[in-house]
Amino acid sequence: MKIVLGAVVLLGLALTLALAVQEGIDTRDAVTLVLILGCGALAFAAIRKARLGAVGPNRCPGCSGLNSPHAPYCKHCGLRFED
Repeated sequence: MKIVLGAVVLLGLALTLALAVQEGIDTRDAVTLVLILGCGALAFAAIRKARLGAVGPNRCPGCSGLNSPHAPYCKHCGLRFED
């Protein structure tokens, strides 16, 4: 899925650049290109963060409840997480 997302972003960027060069770039096209670049940067940041494992909940060892990754205690059973 991550590879597909990266390929779609790169393909969209390449197509936009090709059309911009072929037709000439005006203000509207430049703004659209900047927005596409921004969305692509966000997509790649999400892919990188997912690869690092930084995205995901924390599972409580006591009750197996899902919690925020940085929660100091379990919201289900109250067990305090070790630092």
